Amino acid sequence: MDFAFGPEDERFRTEARDWLAEHFTGPFTALEQEPGGHPGEARGDMTARRAWERELGTGGWIGLGWDRTDGAYGNRAATLTQQVVWAEEYARAGAPGRLGHIGENLLAPTLLAHGDLAQRARFLPPIARAEELWCQGYSEPDAGSDLAGLRTRAVRDPGEGTYRITGQKIWTSLAHEADWCFVLARTEEGSQRHHGLSFLLVPMDQPGRIEVRPIRQLTGTAEFNEVFFDGAVARAEHLVGGAGHGWRVAMSLLAVERGVSTLVQQIGFAQELSRVVRLALETGAAEEPVLRDRLIRQWAELKAMRWNALRTLGAAQKPAPNPNPARNSAPNPARDPAPNGARDPAPRKGAAHDLPPGSANSQAPGPRDPGPQDPGAPSVAKLLWGGWHQRLGELAVQVRGAAAALGPARWTAGRPYELDAFQRLFLFSRADTIYGGSDEIQRTIVAERVLHLPKESRR
Repeated sequence: MDFAFGPEDERFRTEARDWLAEHFTGPFTALEQEPGGHPGEARGDMTARRAWERELGTGGWIGLGWDRTDGAYGNRAATLTQQVVWAEEYARAGAPGRLGHIGENLLAPTLLAHGDLAQRARFLPPIARAEELWCQGYSEPDAGSDLAGLRTRAVRDPGEGTYRITGQKIWTSLAHEADWCFVLARTEEGSQRHHGLSFLLVPMDQPGRIEVRPIRQLTGTAEFNEVFFDGAVARAEHLVGGAGHGWRVAMSLLAVERGVSTLVQQIGFAQELSRVVRLALETGAAEEPVLRDRLIRQWAELKAMRWNALRTLGAAQKPAPNPNPARNSAPNPARDPAPNGARDPAPRKGAAHDLPPGSANSQAPGPRDPGPQDPGAPSVAKLLWGGWHQRLGELAVQVRGAAAALGPARWTAGRPYELDAFQRLFLFSRADTIYGGSDEIQRTIVAERVLHLPKESRR
């Protein structure tokens, strides 16, 4: 893949840089991104962060790269290289983690692939204007990596034409701020595993029917939540992809989650690494040979991750060969068997993101699905960045030495848990090898579904 920046990309860079210089000013600068920050964090002035999202929406900077086949939705057209340019300039400006990333980067591409025209017209413009924030209702207490074992149910009311949702979701990022939630629920009575699931768009403002309980983390913040549905209402026209086809839609969304956003994530990683290197130079820690070797290794591994992400994206943009042109590319789950004749796998323990597109228990992607052709690519990417970021957090603490054990300010009853940026990086990155699919699950996926090694016992 030729990923060189051309003249149009550089003009786009100038436009992005000038816009950020003009608009990321005043009270917004108090939201500046720090090491250890991430899009889903609940830290900072949430009112100001929402205002910044609306500023981005007014400027047309939300939804870059959305498929514009059926028209624009308030966003700019942008090539893949221009999306990377924007991410680079956004990181260079120190702009804050995005509150709207779930709606923009996960739901929107999913609606473009599986939603109907009415759904796109209803939901994409408010996402592009940052008027509505979204959260993701996938994982459950007993269905993390084994997403197909979920128990949340949605029952169709034949009189009202609505769905009534009952169940619990967990580890739901920013549910306490979200206006809407896309929920994977069981809609067919007696169905099992990935059969009989549906993908529903649910308004969060339903007092007495939806309860959100924050989960406090090591960092002292509570970006993750438990969400309880007690007869919550979803309209029938907000069912995406058709009743019973939620598994295919859900797997398509997970493919999107590890697409171009991986490159954007790595740009943020580079910013964090540069700050750790500067700290090592300032404190003299870089003079220690072993520590200096670790810093160099972190830099080299980040470069390798970037080239791997570019290779994966380049492969994803090539049209996949159709082994049977006579057949429609969109499968009929009632007619077509699972790919490669695979049967539904036994339950596994572990997060919803563990199951990659093209896996043995997913439906084949639709014609507009942007997932990578290599079924192991999402798992390899997760293994690479999860461990790398965790090691960076450890390195940041090692560079600081004994001072890393002290808080940035004297703790008081009013502020009993203050952390500096590098302490947050260390603590939050402990979860990087767990959430989004644990390392153990990712290695199992690569072993069984890419290398075709014998399956492990799952008694």
